[in-house]
Amino acid sequence: MKIGLSWAAISILLAILGCARVPKALSDEEAYQRMVGTWVNTEYPGTLEFSQVTVIRPDYVGEDWLTPKSTSAAGQWTMKIKKTWVDEKGYTYSQSYNTRTAPEDMRHSVAFLMRVDRKGKVWECCVKPFGFGKPPSFEEAVYPEKIDPSLQWYYIYYRK
Repeated sequence: MKIGLSWAAISILLAILGCARVPKALSDEEAYQRMVGTWVNTEYPGTLEFSQVTVIRPDYVGEDWLTPKSTSAAGQWTMKIKKTWVDEKGYTYSQSYNTRTAPEDMRHSVAFLMRVDRKGKVWECCVKPFGFGKPPSFEEAVYPEKIDPSLQWYYIYYRK
């Protein structure tokens, strides 16, 4: 009888461990909320294109703060989520269509890929610019599929 219980306990334990390796399916909202927060990289020059602080708000708005000492955001952008997923390493990804809304003279849209590590401490993103002319719509845009640090518009920040 004890042997049967031991095998049953081992089977349950193995089943639990096996499930732990399968990435958890998240809703787009749950995945996005993992990105929410204040992210800092003081190695960046503190310009609007490479701000030292990025704030991702729960309401699908991002803000660029030039430095940690800035008293207000220098730029702002909205996000429309296309797709989210969790990979086998536990990293959470979000593809989005981002439109810069401020400053007004820099208004444009880009296809964006964000990734936050399993521990929620590192946020990376890369941008696929559309070039000149009218930008493609949300549906027509070609979204990055992987984070590529060799891209011109690659960013890495750390949770504040």
